[in-house]
Amino acid sequence: MSTDSFDRRDFLKGAAGSATALVAGVGLSDAPQSQQQREGAAEGSSAQAEIQAMKNKIAIATQMLASEGIVGSSGHVSIRIATDRILVGPSDVSRDVVTADDVVIVDLNSKQIEGKRHAPDETEIHTGIYRARPDVTSIVHTHPTYSVVFSITGQPILPVHMHGAIFADGVPVFDSVGHVNTKELGDGLAHALGSRRAVLLKMHGAAVTGGSLEEAFVAAIQLEENAQAQLLAISTGAKVQPMTAQDVAKCMKESWRPFSIQKRWQFYLDKNSLTGKV
Repeated sequence: MSTDSFDRRDFLKGAAGSATALVAGVGLSDAPQSQQQREGAAEGSSAQAEIQAMKNKIAIATQMLASEGIVGSSGHVSIRIATDRILVGPSDVSRDVVTADDVVIVDLNSKQIEGKRHAPDETEIHTGIYRARPDVTSIVHTHPTYSVVFSITGQPILPVHMHGAIFADGVPVFDSVGHVNTKELGDGLAHALGSRRAVLLKMHGAAVTGGSLEEAFVAAIQLEENAQAQLLAISTGAKVQPMTAQDVAKCMKESWRPFSIQKRWQFYLDKNSLTGKV
């Protein structure tokens, strides 16, 4: 492309998209089959609408994470839409302008099966975890400034902020520097994560999981909030006092309810003037 027509949304040429056509033949005396076809078409249309809505939500979450500085030129969001199908943000669109049409579909082996853009080089961050964790519905891969510090120093992230109570069982570190771009590395990352909510990628970033995109998004924000508070506490020279088990239980009950998660999600929608676009 010429430099005078450069578009941030197209800084790399996307792979050609593919379309699927459904052709149904209906006979005059085939009323039962015709009804089946109509019902199947309606179900297919509804499923496509749901997938499109999820693609839109991925785009909006990515834009908001970019606005918060937690996702930069890289980083991505994904949603599991079937046992072996994943929606994930593209590699070749600036994160602050990504749209629903840029989101691609991959299988659990990280093979792209749909989409005009390119799947991330680190798709294995997502598929590795999805293969190991059937309970996970959404994953956010971030490049958080404060949280990554703990992957460098070897100090553990502790629950020191009420929003950090969700990480009381620990945030392990995947001890490999560089991209997670092979099945072996994806499986290794998932093993490091175990049953926890988040894992740090050494000197790199984080992968945060959730039972919904909103949950993964909010957890990613809260991981960085807690890490920042902990680093500020450390900088005072005083001994850091993490939450007790009782504190954690109380804060989980008060600030990690469905209402709490939706409230924080809505806050970032409002902050970025995106209310009504999801």
